[in-house]
Amino acid sequence: MATKTRKARKRNVKDTRAPYKPRVARRARLAPKYGPQYPNGRWTTTRATDQIIETEHLYIHKVPGVVGGEPVIKGTRISVRDVVEWWRLGWSLNEMLENFPHLRLAQVCDALGYFDDHREEILEYIKENHVFESQVT
Repeated sequence: MATKTRKARKRNVKDTRAPYKPRVARRARLAPKYGPQYPNGRWTTTRATDQIIETEHLYIHKVPGVVGGEPVIKGTRISVRDVVEWWRLGWSLNEMLENFPHLRLAQVCDALGYFDDHREEILEYIKENHVFESQVT
């Protein structure tokens, strides 16, 4: 008999709940509804994929805010400038692949091809980087 009264009490508690009062998580109630992040009461975000600048090269793209907006190998933070500087230091393709096993030969070759097509741009990035290094040391 006692179990029936307990069930009845629990059921009565739910039944006496005001029908207009929705169940809302506490965190959701405390969240701000309007502001710069919430125009019109909705949260807005900018996806990184919206900002990616594709190039004519399959494995190279530019992402604002990643390595200063320099062209990088897709899926990495290795810039074309890095690959070119390693090439100028005398590293072979095999040495680059040994030191960075997550890279593929096609990616490294595409980075060198991008350098060949956009030589002035990459040389400017190299020049800016060397000026910064001389200021730091």
